[in-house]
Amino acid sequence: MPDDQLLDLATNGKLAASLDAQVDRMLDDERAGEMIRNFALQWLQVQRLKTVAPDTKRFPAFNEPLRRAMLQETELFVEAIMREDRSILELIDSDFTFLNAPLAKHYSITKTGGEKPQALKFKGVDFQRVLLPDRKRGGLLTQASVLTVTSNPTRTSPVKRGRWVLEQILGSPPPPPPPDVPELEEPGKTSNAVTLRKQMEIHRKNPRCANCHAKMDPIGFALENYDATGGYRTQDGGQDIDAAGEFADGTKFTGSEDLKTIILQKKELFVRCLSEKMLTYALGRGISYYDRRAIEKTAKALAANHYKFSVLVKEIVKSEPFGMRRGFKAED
Repeated sequence: MPDDQLLDLATNGKLAASLDAQVDRMLDDERAGEMIRNFALQWLQVQRLKTVAPDTKRFPAFNEPLRRAMLQETELFVEAIMREDRSILELIDSDFTFLNAPLAKHYSITKTGGEKPQALKFKGVDFQRVLLPDRKRGGLLTQASVLTVTSNPTRTSPVKRGRWVLEQILGSPPPPPPPDVPELEEPGKTSNAVTLRKQMEIHRKNPRCANCHAKMDPIGFALENYDATGGYRTQDGGQDIDAAGEFADGTKFTGSEDLKTIILQKKELFVRCLSEKMLTYALGRGISYYDRRAIEKTAKALAANHYKFSVLVKEIVKSEPFGMRRGFKAED
């Protein structure tokens, strides 16, 4: 609920003139962490991590402490972007994250990055901020929470991962799959294809599937070095992983590092997508055509102000969809 300061400003007709200062004050409040837990987990769809069940025979390292660590890494990381008013582009690629002992072991990270790497020392399950040694991690796309909820219990899913990036990061969701299209066979069944990539190539020969898969699969294949629980690997089915892909416009890439670089080159898509996701959360309803102007205005303000997280919130708070309802100002 609004506190006394907000209520007093509204009562005296001064709230609209001091929105920027009040947003800064509220973001600095410890209760702002609830926005991260509510908005970010919904946007990223990682709340499903609480119920996913990877095959423990294939992934024996997955357990409840690791599940909790995966989710907490994402919460702490997004909250750091907010608390430190960092660029929202760091959500795509960053040089830091938060790890505890189970997650560092899962990621095979033993030292910090930087000019003078140091061995990591953890106390139980406590988290610490870590400067990453390379770009295999860093940003949301390569966090285990996202990689696990976009996988199947027994294997990765380039389709799910590609669709997730298109929907949640680029704001370009593909159409739903056509009916009566068979699922991919599980490894070890009748298909002669050894790697998942080869199975997908066979699947795409179906003309009803080819168009959508051409958009999703290359993105998913770029993340194939991460198994169904987000652990890093170099082989699948006894063969070296091919993490190369190509977008429809001819842009070629290999692996998650190239993928993150390309997304940052298309940052206007991500900025508009995140602006839309945050506006949806703020309004508590879906976006309509008449909200587009507010989204574009927010995206332009972000580009002009170093993409700071606070700008995202301020622009939405000052937007017409948020501040107006049935033709009346909210504070009236």
